Amino acid sequence: MPRLKKNVAPLLERATESLTLSIELFNRPAENGRSHGVLILLQHSFEMLLKAMILQSTGSIHVKGGKYTYDFDKCLSVASEQLMLLTTDERATLSILDAQRDQAAHYYIDISEDVLYVHAQSGVTLFDTLLQKSFFKRLADFLPSRVLPVSTRPPRDLSVLLNSELAEVDRLLAIGRRQGAQAAAKLRTILAFSSGAMQEDGSRVSESEINAAIAKRRRRQDWNVILPEIAQLTLSTDGSGIPISMKIAKDATLAFKIANQGDVVEGTLLKQEIDPWTVFNLGRDELAKKLALSRPRTLALIFELRLQDDKDCYRELRRKSQLIKGYSQKALNRLRDALETIDMEDVWARHKSKLTGRR
Repeated sequence: MPRLKKNVAPLLERATESLTLSIELFNRPAENGRSHGVLILLQHSFEMLLKAMILQSTGSIHVKGGKYTYDFDKCLSVASEQLMLLTTDERATLSILDAQRDQAAHYYIDISEDVLYVHAQSGVTLFDTLLQKSFFKRLADFLPSRVLPVSTRPPRDLSVLLNSELAEVDRLLAIGRRQGAQAAAKLRTILAFSSGAMQEDGSRVSESEINAAIAKRRRRQDWNVILPEIAQLTLSTDGSGIPISMKIAKDATLAFKIANQGDVVEGTLLKQEIDPWTVFNLGRDELAKKLALSRPRTLALIFELRLQDDKDCYRELRRKSQLIKGYSQKALNRLRDALETIDMEDVWARHKSKLTGRR
């Protein structure tokens, strides 16, 4: 077993504490704050665990010159792309959880008991897997084996579960437009599966995506066409009775597939419309906050990397007479990567005259 580096043990302790609290909340009879509390604490447990894994491997969890540690998106990127500590399915599972947590923390969601159980049990399974992979430890070393999410009806088929959720959305929409808010709350949890599994740039479910999906469904478009990504997800369980192991994977046979750039298209091609407001949803001030830089220095780094010349990083969007300068998650990733190697004082010296009017 490798010797733990400095500050790794406290991160592991916080990770297991948050995981324990999320399980306690899941098994609690009272419903007050239960569902969103489970998601928030479960996501936090993985953020601490990923930071422990990265710190153990690299000795640092800070952006060069930054005041703050990596956020969840950066942890996912480093753990999966640089250190190869996460498989594609493991990253997708954590992205889905993060999208669900984002919805729970910032919006009103209506998450069913079955969907909540999928997140709780697959989270416990993955936490144990990552502990073994990076630290040669088992979750049983920290928690009694009896500490598991308990469900009287654990789901076995993710596609059946999600189709049931979509049928409930249809029922709410059929009642009338007054139920639109409740239908949107239910749809948020389903779209989190879609965006978390397929959008590896870390983008979140937006209100425009939800409204667009509802509008398409009201026009009688098929859910498989509106949300083709969720058909790719499967649920595998090991054990009988209460499943001890539950994993979300992207290996189902697809009736529809989203073609990536450069893919050879066979059969029928479905054109997916991309909402630019969803992709270019970061402003300069938000970038500055995430990078822990001042707004002028953030703009200087943007100029240095010529991000405004990259159509995948920057767009100017109009809403009536207002011009919005939007940056994508790809732009944020490029800025973060640049901070690892670049000297910001040199960058500021080169561009400050354009920003301050002083030489």
